[in-house]
Amino acid sequence: LLDLFDADEYADCRKDNLFYPFASRNEWEVADFLLHSSLSMAAINEFLALAMIRELKLLFNNAKELRSRAEMLPKGPHWKCQIITLLHSTKHPIRLFWRDPVECLESLFSNPVFHDKLDFVPRRVYTTAARLLRVYSEWLTGDFAWDIQNQLPRGATILGTVLSSDKTNIT
Repeated sequence: LLDLFDADEYADCRKDNLFYPFASRNEWEVADFLLHSSLSMAAINEFLALAMIRELKLLFNNAKELRSRAEMLPKGPHWKCQIITLLHSTKHPIRLFWRDPVECLESLFSNPVFHDKLDFVPRRVYTTAARLLRVYSEWLTGDFAWDIQNQLPRGATILGTVLSSDKTNIT
């Protein structure tokens, strides 16, 4: 199943460079900042023309090249829409918008931002080396995660996933 997570056309390139199509994490961070900024293409070009920035030897020298590289990044999951039919008529059709959970997981696994942020192994955390007081801070530190992991065959692991949210902060 994990093979699905490397299914995009640039997956082979990311095996050697997690931040492909960017050269490094530093270049990824510059690109991410510029792409999420409200700067115009002209302002991005002006920024990239600064002598100090040129010394970074980025793989992109202008906004157009940056955009081209960004288009090579793995695509996020697409929204799907389904009309819900009810027994009783409504003024307007009821539309359910949703994303495929496997596509969401695929997107998380292939996104360089999360490469060192995903946890798969249950763990027990204590306040001291004497293990007198256990800390329950997230799902993988709880007993239920351990119980599930113990039922899986050797080499398998759990993948805790929140499949929906109403934007309420969980932490």
